[in-house]
Amino acid sequence: MGVVMAPPLRRRLACLVYEGLILLGVALCTAALVVFALRLAGVEGNVAVLRPVMQAAEGVVLTAYGAWFWSAGRQTLPMKTWRIEIVTAAGAPLSLRRALARAVLAWLWVMPALALSAALHATPRDTGLLLVAGVVLWAGTSMLRADRQFLHDALVGTRLRSAAAALTRTESLPLTPPPSP
Repeated sequence: MGVVMAPPLRRRLACLVYEGLILLGVALCTAALVVFALRLAGVEGNVAVLRPVMQAAEGVVLTAYGAWFWSAGRQTLPMKTWRIEIVTAAGAPLSLRRALARAVLAWLWVMPALALSAALHATPRDTGLLLVAGVVLWAGTSMLRADRQFLHDALVGTRLRSAAAALTRTESLPLTPPPSP
């Protein structure tokens, strides 16, 4: 099997921006549920409890979102919109285990910037700038590879490819129904 070339970086980043909007909604719903649960428990005002519980809940939910949608040949809505799919190096759908590994490694897009932001006690504006810089640098790692795959995909053995490349089954279907007997 030949090298699986990644879709153009511009299309992958457009998909990432769209995905970010959906993840923002998922994160806000998660935050609302956490705040509600902590309020029921009577500890909503305790920052020492709120912050780690919120961060853990957000991490688990967002990681599960990626793992679920990337496994068993599924795609997120942005991936469907931008016609991008994720497969193993052999071209097979991802197992849940591999999708989970990819979801964990995908945190490398933002974790270095968030850690630096926390260490520097950065303002929200500076945190945003660090996040943008981190995403640009991480996306740039794909330019160092001949197949243009992101580094976390290379590490976990997955590949992004254009979904149109996988549609050979439907291309051979006739446009008209078969004659009735």
